[in-house]
Amino acid sequence: MEESCIDLADLGRLFKGERLRVTQWNQLYLEESPTYFTLLSDSLAAGDTNGLASAAHELRPQAHYLGSERMLQLLVAVEERARMEGAASCRMPVEELLELSTSINVELLAMTRSTT
Repeated sequence: MEESCIDLADLGRLFKGERLRVTQWNQLYLEESPTYFTLLSDSLAAGDTNGLASAAHELRPQAHYLGSERMLQLLVAVEERARMEGAASCRMPVEELLELSTSINVELLAMTRSTT
């Protein structure tokens, strides 16, 4: 069995253990996060350092609530590198973020299906 990419313990505490609210947040994340990941990818392709830094910054709270330490680390790296070294330095962490987002989405979808 693969290791989980997320730990929803913080989200559970935030919502005082109300599974329905956690599930609703998961669904909202699944609906809204693709926009930010597309912005990351498009900004990288365009060499847009501000777009990269902004999208990474906007995704950081979601990474925290998902309990995805790796996602948070990558987002911090993208934001810092974009501002200090330029867009080209962000290629590898953005690619890893895109792969990680797919894995996270699979986990969240499985959780959502098991609670409905």
